[in-house]
Amino acid sequence: MEERITQRMENLAPAGSMESLHRAVSGGADAVYLGFSAFSARAGAGNFDEEALREAVRYCHLHGVRVHVAVNILVKDRELQEVDRVLQFLEDAGADAVLVQDLGVMDTVLSRHPKLSVHASTQMTIHNLTGASWCRMQGMSRVVLARECSLSEIRKCCEEDIEIEVFGHGALCVCVSGQCLMSSSIGERSGNRGRCAQPCRLPYVFDGKEGAWLSPRDICMREHLGELQDAGVKSVKLEGRLKRPEYVEVVTESYRRGLEAPWRRVPEDEMESLRQMFQRGSLMPGYAMGTEDAGVIDEKHPRHTGIEVGEVLLSQGQMALVRLYRDLDDGDQLCFGMREKAEMTYSGPSGRTGDTVRIRLRPGLQAKKGEKVHRLISQRQLDEAMARPEPVIQVRGRLTAIPGESLRFTVTDGTSEITETGETVQAAEKRALTPDAARGPLMQTGDTPFVFQAEEDLEVETRDAFVPVSLLKEIRRRVLDALEEKRISANTGTWQRRPPRRAGRLRPVYSMEGIRSAIVVRERPGKTSPGSLLIWSPEDYREDRLRASLRGMPEGIWLALPRVCEEDTLQQLRCFILANRRVLGGVVLGSVGQLGMRLDGIPVAAGPGIPVFNHRTADVLKKAGVSFGCVSPELCEEEIRLLMEGSELPLLVPSSGRVQLMLLHHCPARTALGLKKGHRDCRMCDEKAKESLVGRTLTDRKGEAYPLLRQRLPEGCLVRLMAPSQLDLTERVQKNGWIPLHLEGSGDGGKTTTGHFDAGIL
Repeated sequence: MEERITQRMENLAPAGSMESLHRAVSGGADAVYLGFSAFSARAGAGNFDEEALREAVRYCHLHGVRVHVAVNILVKDRELQEVDRVLQFLEDAGADAVLVQDLGVMDTVLSRHPKLSVHASTQMTIHNLTGASWCRMQGMSRVVLARECSLSEIRKCCEEDIEIEVFGHGALCVCVSGQCLMSSSIGERSGNRGRCAQPCRLPYVFDGKEGAWLSPRDICMREHLGELQDAGVKSVKLEGRLKRPEYVEVVTESYRRGLEAPWRRVPEDEMESLRQMFQRGSLMPGYAMGTEDAGVIDEKHPRHTGIEVGEVLLSQGQMALVRLYRDLDDGDQLCFGMREKAEMTYSGPSGRTGDTVRIRLRPGLQAKKGEKVHRLISQRQLDEAMARPEPVIQVRGRLTAIPGESLRFTVTDGTSEITETGETVQAAEKRALTPDAARGPLMQTGDTPFVFQAEEDLEVETRDAFVPVSLLKEIRRRVLDALEEKRISANTGTWQRRPPRRAGRLRPVYSMEGIRSAIVVRERPGKTSPGSLLIWSPEDYREDRLRASLRGMPEGIWLALPRVCEEDTLQQLRCFILANRRVLGGVVLGSVGQLGMRLDGIPVAAGPGIPVFNHRTADVLKKAGVSFGCVSPELCEEEIRLLMEGSELPLLVPSSGRVQLMLLHHCPARTALGLKKGHRDCRMCDEKAKESLVGRTLTDRKGEAYPLLRQRLPEGCLVRLMAPSQLDLTERVQKNGWIPLHLEGSGDGGKTTTGHFDAGIL
């Protein structure tokens, strides 16, 4: 543990373009993460094609920066061969690691591409020690923890012998990562396929009030880096592959300074710089530091709010008098009263704090006396960010020019050293080469990243020698080219940390023979036909409630675990399962990390929280001892047929009922009340208080109402946002001979739908 505390955390910066990548390296990134042009969870970012990615890896390795490539979407069967080709390309290009969500992709990397380290993407929903342990057993070297983890859970995960990466700054998904179907439900753009349309930033009506009830503030851990370091975190991730290069520069540079002195107080001007660059309403320290409900969500500001720079004193026609709280410069982008379509770019002389300035409003914009003026973009900040020079590599050298011997030039960066020799040196007949004359062309390193900082960094030994300037330039070019290649080679393949793969803990002990359908029930099962497998999905996972509910359950019912929970809760559930193994027929796992549970031979299945997109994922689950899995609702009928043909694992297909679209860590009811603390001990729903979540919905702009269901855990509630209408594909599923999965709400008389996700069946 002492080594973890003293070792500086990695500053991991985003790179959505080559320009952003250069800004990340300039800002002091230790590593960058980027997307290839295929199979990245940010399809809207400026992802890299093959040529650009090779260039990016070379540039980063030249400067000692690692490159992590996101291959973190769910992959269809027909794409598996292309994924393998992409992974081979990344391996050949020298990428240091790949981030993965899909278990089939994970298995492909681990079994076929040994030079690539594998990082569990946050899309894999790893959120506790059991999950981190399972990732290590598979051979992964790092886990990007779910952004909802508390500091205590992060600390527990860091006890495992695997690198832990946490999100430190930027935008958050409101839904538990990897568990969101909202975008594909609304606009057929799957977040699990890299095409999220961000419906979380749209307005919804809750309890009669319109607001962005699904829009989290941006996270900022700049003031809490010391706590993360003490917890044992290896890497701090900065979000922003869709952000402008200046954002990457400013945020990366700020966190570099913070990581060098994580306990030092952050200067206010630095925090203001971060707020100016991007914030929604205000920055928050995130779930890790105990932010809850109304502290997470700012329903009034789903977009960048910048910072206040002044107040309107007077407005007449197209002119406004504004008293400045902060400096104002030509080119700044302003917004009056944070009203929609009340933005403009200021053009005029600079004003300073305390000044009253006259602002000419753009056509159609009206200012109101007393309203605040926010600066969304500071032109000075952007200019300063882009003016920061590219990083340089300091070198030292020695030139030896002795008549009768070969010209010899040695250059070192302190680690790598290169020596090149040239033609035999001739004696000078007239003017001999002097040290100063040699230094001139040798120190002109041009557009290379290498610099001799001072004359004493370049020694010259010469004795009445004659060396043409052209030869000096030629040997300089060869030395620096060779040093560049040596640095790149030295920094390629040196950070891989592949734990050995180990066998999973689960054992296949259950046969699906004779099972014709699976039915998810809440607290009490209804009448079912012969050959039905019942899966109990409790609303309340507190131990006393589980015991009480189990008394009314038929023998052989399967218990569905929550998709996320703290480690202590998972271990309590394990004890409950073992104590009631005579009644329970098996356990349906809620997320990937739960594959690491020790259940002593009790049958297990992979629930909808472990979506099966391809037969290779099914193979991984079968080898892990899973008895059956669930087809992703984002696959179309043809894709399911292809999956079934290649899978030896029995798979259930969603057939009827309401689909869970989101899993939320904040409660809209508590958020609407302005509550920022007390989430764990809240009892509003237990007591059926008027203000509770019971019976509530979110209604979108089209009038569709999304039911909100709570899922109570010992650590507090999760909120399940359900589809506004029911799925009804029973006939289609039965026609194909698939085992139907009847979800909650099946047969309750709700409206049915045959809409679909990402060209899928739903």
